[in-house]
Amino acid sequence: MTRPAVVDPRPRDPRAAAAPAEAARLAALRAHDLPAAAADPELDALVRVAAALVGVPTATLDLLDATRQHRVAAVGAARGGSERAESLGARDLDDPRVVHVPDARRDPRYATSAWVDGRLGEVVLHAAAPLVTAEGHHLGSLCVGDVVPRELSADQLERLRDLAGVATALLGRHRRTGEQQRLLDEVEEQRALAELTLGELQAREELTQALLDSLEVGVVACDADGALTAFNPAARRFHGMDAGSGPPPAGSAPTHVLYDADGRTPLEAGRVPLRRALAEGSVRDAEVVIAPRDGDPVRVLVTGRALHDDEGRVLGAVVAMQDITADRARIAALEQAGEQLRHQGGELAAAVAELRRSNEELVHLAAVASHDLASPLTAVLGYLELVLDVHGEALGGQGREWMATAVRAALRMQGLIEAVLDHARAGSTGFSVRPVLLPDVLAHVVEDLGPAADDADIAFEPTAPGAGGGAGGTCAGTGVEVETRADPVLLRQLLQNLVGNAVRYRSPLRPCRVRVSTRPLPGGGWELLVADNGRGIPAGQREQVFAMFAVAPLGEERPGGTPAARPGHGIGLATCLRIVERHGGRIRAEETPGGGATLRCTFPAARPAGAHPSAGPSLS
Repeated sequence: MTRPAVVDPRPRDPRAAAAPAEAARLAALRAHDLPAAAADPELDALVRVAAALVGVPTATLDLLDATRQHRVAAVGAARGGSERAESLGARDLDDPRVVHVPDARRDPRYATSAWVDGRLGEVVLHAAAPLVTAEGHHLGSLCVGDVVPRELSADQLERLRDLAGVATALLGRHRRTGEQQRLLDEVEEQRALAELTLGELQAREELTQALLDSLEVGVVACDADGALTAFNPAARRFHGMDAGSGPPPAGSAPTHVLYDADGRTPLEAGRVPLRRALAEGSVRDAEVVIAPRDGDPVRVLVTGRALHDDEGRVLGAVVAMQDITADRARIAALEQAGEQLRHQGGELAAAVAELRRSNEELVHLAAVASHDLASPLTAVLGYLELVLDVHGEALGGQGREWMATAVRAALRMQGLIEAVLDHARAGSTGFSVRPVLLPDVLAHVVEDLGPAADDADIAFEPTAPGAGGGAGGTCAGTGVEVETRADPVLLRQLLQNLVGNAVRYRSPLRPCRVRVSTRPLPGGGWELLVADNGRGIPAGQREQVFAMFAVAPLGEERPGGTPAARPGHGIGLATCLRIVERHGGRIRAEETPGGGATLRCTFPAARPAGAHPSAGPSLS
C-alpha cells in the first residue's frame, strides 16, 4: 500500500527561499568593482554598438544591488541610478531569457515604472539581455529602448544576447583585476608589516643587548648544542676577559678556572651551572668561584633555566651570575666578630655579675655604715645642744659661736647620712609595679614637707579635662582619679625629692609655684612632669646634676647681684635617676617657660629587656 504524501499546510514565503541566492548574487556584484566598471570606455563602446545594432537611440548597461539600479554605461541616456523598485531590469531579474516588450505602456509589469510613465523617462520599446556570470549570478541587464513602439527581429535579439555575454566578460575582467589588486594590496601590506616587525625585532634586540651590557649581573646563554650565544660585559669581567660583549671565540685559550664553593676543588664539566641548566632544566643558587688567570677570584651565585619553544623543544639555556664576593667577605668578618663578641660576652657577663655582687655589697655596706654613723652623730648633736643649753652663758660669745658651728656641721652630716640611706634604699628595696593614684601620693608628699611648703602653690594638673588648681600648700585635684603604674614606695620617694627641691630652691623674686602633671606616651606608658618657677638649673649643668654628690650653682642671682650658692648634698637627683631607671625609664631636666626647672620622668608600659629592677647608679 502506497503511503499518501504529507502536505505542509503552512504557506511558503518565496522570499525566504530566494534570500541565500540573493545574498550570493550581491556578493558577486560587490566583487565586480562598480566604480572601475563605470569608468571603462570599452563598456561605453559596447552600448553604442548595441544601439546601432538594433537601430535605437538608447542603450544602457544596468547593474542591480539590494536597493538601487546603477547605470555604468549609456548612450542616449544619462548615467547615474535610481531606486531598484522603479528599475525595468528589476522586473526581469529572475528571467534568463532576452526580454522583448514592443510597448511597455501596455504591459502591466512595466507600465507603472517611473521610466515608462514619464516621471524618469518615456520608454516604450524595452529589450533586455541578462548579464549572467559563469556561476549563474544575474548581475543586471544590457538594455535597448525607444520612445516609440517597435518589434525587434529574432536575430537582433540573439545579437543582443551575444553583446550581453561580452559585457559580462568585461565585467568579469574588472572583477579579476580587482581581485588581483586586492591581492597586490595584501602582499604590500604583508611586506610592510614584515618590514615593521623586522624593525621592531631589531630595535628589541638592540634594547636587549643594551640592557645586558648595562647589567652588573653576569648573563651567559647557549644553544641546544651547548655552544655559547651570549656573554655580557659583566660575565666577561668575572671570567677575566677583556672589555666587550659577546661570547669568546670558539677554540680560544681559557682565561679562568672554575672552582666549587670551597674555592679549592676544581669544578667538573658536568657541574658547570650552564650545562646543568641545559641538561636538568634548571639550576638555582649554585655557588661557584671563578679564578681568572690574571685577576682576583670572584665568588658568584648562579641561577638559570633551560629555554623551550611552544612545542616544548629545548632551544638552549641561560644563567645569571651575581657577584657575592664582598657579601661573603662581610659574612666571614661578621662571623669572626661574632665569635669575638661571644668570647667577650662571656667575660663581660662575668664582669657584670661581679660588679652586681660588688654593688650589692657596697649598697649594704653604705646602709650599715650610714646607720652606724647615725647613732653616734645623734648623741654628738644631743650633747652639743645640751652644752649650749646648760653652759651657754659660761662659754661667752665666741664659745657659743663655735658650738653653733659644730651643731650646724653635725646637722649637715646627719642630712648627708639620711640622703645616703635614701639612695641605698632606692636600689635595694623590693620592687612592685602596680596602679597608683598620683594625686594621693602628692598629697602625702606635701604633708611630709610640713612648714616648708606652707606658702608654696603646689598643685596636680592631670591631662584629663576638668582638673582644677590649688594653692597654699594643698594638693588640688586630689579627688581626680588619675591612675599611673609604678612602685608606690619609690614613686613617693621620687616626688619627695623633686617637689622638695622645687620648694627648697625657690626664687626670692616671686612666690613659689610647683605643678605636677602626667601625660600618656605614644608607645604606651606615661610621663611625669614636675615644673617649678624657682632658680632653675644652668643649661650646661642639666646632665651633670644627676651624678652622685653633684651640686650645680643656682641659675638665678639673689637680690644684690651675687651668685647664689646651692645648698644640699648632691644625692637627691642621683636617687631620682636611680628610681626612674629601675622602672626602665629616663629622667631629664629642662627650663620652665618664664623661668625655673622642669623635670621629666618617663615610665614605659613594660621595662625594656635587660633593665634590672635594681638598675641605676650605685655608690661605686
